[in-house]
Amino acid sequence: MATATASTSLRPPPSPFPPRLAGSLRQWCWGMPTHSSRRRAFHAHPRKRNTLLCAAVKGPEESFKKTIEMDRLIDMLRDANPRELDLIVVENILAFSEDFWVRLAARIDLCKSDDDKKDYEELAENVMNIVDRVVHKTDEKIEQSTDVLKAIISPVMNEGEDGMWPPRNPEALKLMEKVKHKSLVLYSSCFSHYNCQM
Repeated sequence: MATATASTSLRPPPSPFPPRLAGSLRQWCWGMPTHSSRRRAFHAHPRKRNTLLCAAVKGPEESFKKTIEMDRLIDMLRDANPRELDLIVVENILAFSEDFWVRLAARIDLCKSDDDKKDYEELAENVMNIVDRVVHKTDEKIEQSTDVLKAIISPVMNEGEDGMWPPRNPEALKLMEKVKHKSLVLYSSCFSHYNCQM
């Protein structure tokens, strides 16, 4: 009698749902069917899943590294004298993106004293002026280079030419070589003068 009671107590209680519905409910695990295509794909591609997880982790890591690099550059600029400041800006000209200015503004907001805030604001203004100067000089050099190129190819671009390249007229080639040599001398002297100014 006791054994009969024990054996019956070990049986699961009857399901309140119909047999078909109870079976389908057992197939679900946290809202996903155990034999669904999504679940099979999830278990079939662990390497792909790991790649996605690594990519998600790499995002914050890359952002953190970028912030550290920007902070390091800001510290270098802050500690530099005027001459060093020019050189650092020129050497890192591509680093002065929108993210850099946002980070510098955040550093200004985090300053605890008004003196530090003023120092950072002066630094931002000085760096902006140097960047503007470099951009202006670069635009000038691009315009000069365009003019030089026009001067070099002008001997073979006269009216009546068929526009063949490379040119076959020996006189035109000699004239092009002369203009090219003269332009290179002028361009080198201008570039040296620009470096001395910076």
